[in-house]
Amino acid sequence: MTSAMLYSGLGLDRAHPIRRGGDIAEQMRRPGARFTLYWRGRQLVGGTPPAIRWLDRTYGLRLAEATGGTCLLLGEDPSGPLLALDISALGGGEQGPEMGGNWVMLRSVGGLLPTQDAALLAYARGMLVWRERTRFCATCGAGLLIEDSGHSAKCSDETCGALHFPRTDPAIIMLVTDGRDRALLGRQPIWAPGMYSCLAGFVEPGESLEDAVAREVWEEAGIRVREARYFASQPWPFPSSIMIGFNAVAEDGEPVPDPHEIEEVRWFSRDEVGAFGEADRPGEGGRFLPRKDSIARALVEAWLRG
Repeated sequence: MTSAMLYSGLGLDRAHPIRRGGDIAEQMRRPGARFTLYWRGRQLVGGTPPAIRWLDRTYGLRLAEATGGTCLLLGEDPSGPLLALDISALGGGEQGPEMGGNWVMLRSVGGLLPTQDAALLAYARGMLVWRERTRFCATCGAGLLIEDSGHSAKCSDETCGALHFPRTDPAIIMLVTDGRDRALLGRQPIWAPGMYSCLAGFVEPGESLEDAVAREVWEEAGIRVREARYFASQPWPFPSSIMIGFNAVAEDGEPVPDPHEIEEVRWFSRDEVGAFGEADRPGEGGRFLPRKDSIARALVEAWLRG
């Protein structure tokens, strides 16, 4: 099954039987092993148009030994295992250490990459950020022992022994429309002036996804939702979310923004939204839509197409 959402639809064999109980050092030394690199939030690409810059086993092992960096198994293809290696311990100027490619923030190039490369780098980023931020047991505070070729951790205190797994925070995002063929869009004060997007928020404990849609729209805009239909989902490892998109139908009413989170929220007609531009060339009134790599943009464009 494939998905049109950027960062999703990864066709890689994640090699679950191999990684379960596996030793990452053994995987790193297998014939055909290749490494994708991560350095201080950036990932290594090369070429025009850009694609993942893979390093072979010899170079990857040398870097792993020199940096002591986190390494984990992503999966395998017919040529061998694919691994992600964090070399953030290496020094480097503004451009990063010289590795025969360019160090980029994934969001800056995601839409330019082959779809499978974008999905794989999102997967690698999400896992490495989890490893970077999860070093101690949340139950007792002891250090963690990494297991399953980098995909789980166990408390080093045998009296605790708590297990820890990669974290993904579910967030809902919805395009709300009304009976007058208008869309509800808003903006947060921290966004670039002129950008409007769909309302969104994190799912809270004890909520269904549909409950979260209704609550967030009420909290952020003072509008009641009477129907919510699933649209699509998108991995969003910035740092550790999955965006779950909905089309929602609202009752009549004029929106009132939550002053703590929302600077402005209002109804827009289809013609008004169609006149929005891009960040580098805003449309009427200086307004523009979210980036094309986002599910927010996909929701809006699907509505515009009718």
